[in-house]
Amino acid sequence: MIRLESLSKSFPDGDLFKNVNIFLKRGMRAGLVGPNGSGKTTLLRIMLGKETPDSGNVQKDKSITIGYLAQDIVVGSERSIIEEVLAGYPEVTDLEGKILTLSEAISKDHENLELVNQLGEVQNRFEALGGWSLEEKAKKILSGLGFSDEKFTEPMDVFSGGWRMRVALASILLQEPEILFLDEPTNHLDLEATIWLESFLAEWKGGLVMISHDRAFLDRSINYILEIDLKKITLYHGNYSKYTEEKALRMEQHQNAYQNQQKQIKDTERFIERFRSKNTKATQVQSRVKMLDKLEKIEAPSEQIHTMNLKLPQPTRPPLNVASFRNVTKHYGDIEVFNNLDMLIERGQKIGLVGQNGAGKSTLLKMLANVERVTTGAIRVGRGVKSAYYAQHQLETLDPNETVFESIKKVTSGWSETEMRTYLGSFMFSGDEIEKYVKVLSGGEKARVALARMLVEPSHLLLLDEPTNHLDMVTRNVVESALVQFTGAIVCISHDRHFLNNVTNLTYEVGGGGIRVFEGNYDYYDWKRQNEKLDEPTIVQVESKGKSDYKERKKTRNRLAGIEKRFKTIESELDNQRSITQDPANGNDYELLQKSMGLMTDLETEYLELMEEQEKLNATLV
Repeated sequence: MIRLESLSKSFPDGDLFKNVNIFLKRGMRAGLVGPNGSGKTTLLRIMLGKETPDSGNVQKDKSITIGYLAQDIVVGSERSIIEEVLAGYPEVTDLEGKILTLSEAISKDHENLELVNQLGEVQNRFEALGGWSLEEKAKKILSGLGFSDEKFTEPMDVFSGGWRMRVALASILLQEPEILFLDEPTNHLDLEATIWLESFLAEWKGGLVMISHDRAFLDRSINYILEIDLKKITLYHGNYSKYTEEKALRMEQHQNAYQNQQKQIKDTERFIERFRSKNTKATQVQSRVKMLDKLEKIEAPSEQIHTMNLKLPQPTRPPLNVASFRNVTKHYGDIEVFNNLDMLIERGQKIGLVGQNGAGKSTLLKMLANVERVTTGAIRVGRGVKSAYYAQHQLETLDPNETVFESIKKVTSGWSETEMRTYLGSFMFSGDEIEKYVKVLSGGEKARVALARMLVEPSHLLLLDEPTNHLDMVTRNVVESALVQFTGAIVCISHDRHFLNNVTNLTYEVGGGGIRVFEGNYDYYDWKRQNEKLDEPTIVQVESKGKSDYKERKKTRNRLAGIEKRFKTIESELDNQRSITQDPANGNDYELLQKSMGLMTDLETEYLELMEEQEKLNATLV
């Protein structure tokens, strides 16, 4: 379907990739991965014919149909979003108009056979193009991407850039091209829409080349990985998790090959230096000099080229109650977002906000950040508590005409140049990179600058709205690790389930004017929701607790910690007993086997009882 032949591309500061030979067949759904700046979008544009390579060529089947979603913000129009989506089928729209015109003409002239025959021909063509079901398919896709029915007829230009991007995606998906090219399609989607899209793509029968930094999304929607690394492009079969396993093995092999070659080079250089002046060794010296000149150097492993060791400034110990909502209501005109919301955020809690689009997740975060005011009620922040807010539009607040260094200097009053350089180094900006202007940075680089600016001062409460958007896999891992080590409280929104699972220990489902609390990360929340058979979830408010109640909660949490510890001990002991019963050497020792099996029964019974106790204790904390 698409063949890359001897493809190479360079920029003034070096090669992106060279001598690439890849063949993408029909039905291959490939995730394009690599560090920020490695050339993913450039490769995508070359494959589309929107950019030319320095050498080599791209061969595509002549009849192939292509759908492309770029990262660029889509412009608005006066057409409704349903009209915008259907605009991808101009012939269908034209035929629909002809059907209406002919039908009106026939209603006035029933015996005009010529008009009747024309209508029949137009209807046949309309049906052949799937016209009767096209609008329903369009509405189904728009619903999956988060649009409610009443939004279908609203004009495109009243929606924000992110929502327009969803309309553009819906139009592409409706056309069902033979191959899709998607550049970061989940950046403008919430979690619900991301899950819907991955399910859609998992069933996609056509080809797909997609840039994404969402591991869970890649795992469920692709069957190949195209990796750009060390100026090479490698095709891996399987999803992202399988790729990481194979990649680790290849990296080990590459590391060994690199180290062996470095040793060979040093040994050769030592020989040349030692015998350069000896006439009797002139031939051998010249031979080794030529060998070094012709040697194809193995690139240093990428981990050695760039590392990021992010250490967040840790706050002082805050009061137990970091922030609380008391009878908070929030209205936008006639639209009620929250009604008498009571919520408490305690020291050390790391909360992930989930819920359907429009449920109020960003509004809740903005109220906490004092960006939005409550309609009634109050939000109380603990004495001395400092908070920091990272919004989705944070990148837009950066001054494009400032350098990276100047942007950080603005918010680091009193810091020395060395301190600023060291701090920027932890965000992967070193050497000449700190002199780059913001306007030439990639989306991921801008996100790192915005995060660095926000995290300069130690904060007791971090409020994060999609903090990993635009970040590559390596940077996401580092940010996750830093937030796991962070001692303050966090309230965050993210459509990256890997991020939510690693960082959060509580999940708040926002909706119906309130919140519902789940005492665990996203996987726990998802498991709980899947196993609960609730037609309509009850809205549970998080109530503020007094000192006496705090002692009970602490006692309960200590017991829960003890139960978790006992679980591990039981699991370990069960493994030991199973190994005894499965050991052929014990096959005739009936007394030992009976004792072991009895102990396993007792342990399993205890495990089940502890699970029941755990459920009851968790319920008391809600």
